[in-house]
Amino acid sequence: MGLLKKKYRVLGYVCVLLTPLFSFAENDSLYKVEKQIVPVYLPLDGTVEAVNQGTVAAQTSGRVIGINVDVNDKVKKGAVLLEISRTEQTAVLDSARAGLTSAIARNDDAQSQLKRFRQLFPKGAISRQQMDSAIASAKSAGAAVKSAEAAVKRAKESLGYTNIRAPYDGIVTKRHVELGETVSVGTPLLSGYGTHPLRIALDIPQQYRNRIHSADQFSVVLPSGKKVSPLDYQIFPYADVRTHAFKIRLTIPDSATNSEQLVPGIWLKLNVQIGQNELMLIPKSSVVVRGELSSVYRLSDQKRMLNPVRTGQEFGDDVEVLSGLEPGDEILQDAYRL
Repeated sequence: MGLLKKKYRVLGYVCVLLTPLFSFAENDSLYKVEKQIVPVYLPLDGTVEAVNQGTVAAQTSGRVIGINVDVNDKVKKGAVLLEISRTEQTAVLDSARAGLTSAIARNDDAQSQLKRFRQLFPKGAISRQQMDSAIASAKSAGAAVKSAEAAVKRAKESLGYTNIRAPYDGIVTKRHVELGETVSVGTPLLSGYGTHPLRIALDIPQQYRNRIHSADQFSVVLPSGKKVSPLDYQIFPYADVRTHAFKIRLTIPDSATNSEQLVPGIWLKLNVQIGQNELMLIPKSSVVVRGELSSVYRLSDQKRMLNPVRTGQEFGDDVEVLSGLEPGDEILQDAYRL
């Protein structure tokens, strides 16, 4: 180790500037500084939301006789959430079934009479008017059967509406009715959201709208720090009139939803690649930090000299150099090995 001494006389005092110079060893690993093409990312915030969410409403009238779930309960698709009295609906179904039975009987009689008349008409036993009347009666009876069958189907549907079932796997978020209340068609009953799938909603400034071309440009940072790519994306064709930003929706993979226990309403960080830039990068291990001063050991005349640098963004194991080095400079790759 040697010290290069320079003497300066200032106001009667002698100042000595010490610049440390070290000889490079043969086993020192050197890094040649070059400019590199690196992606440019735009950091954004997004909100997790459920793809399926909404409120189930009554499709028939009656009194609430059973509530099987409450707020925050998890439900499976098809599970009965709420029950409405079915006395009126059962009566309507019984009446429709009786009407169907009667219509079938009348239709059988009309079809049998038409069959007999078709045998007698060629023999002249019945008139043309009687034959036409038998044909019309048979058609009317057949139509009456179809109408009665439709009435039975409607009555069954109405009876099924007395059991409110979950449309998907999800969680109940709000209950709008209480036990014993009377509801009519359209009355809100329960609100909730589906646990799968989930998506991220975010706003992107209008100047970056045309730089979005695929879902691969997005990198979602999960709460654990793990990064995942969305399955697909949807960008709205219009901007918000207040912020002038475009809304984007990203679908999150189910694997990430399960492993991270994501729920609607939480914030997530995202990085969006919006282009590329040419930067001068060096390994982080090359930088020596002393207080607020960052330096590297640069090769100069086969000596390593402590060279101040100004650093910028970090890219994995590398860091951007804003000033202090030029392309082609050679620096010690592992400065802390000294």
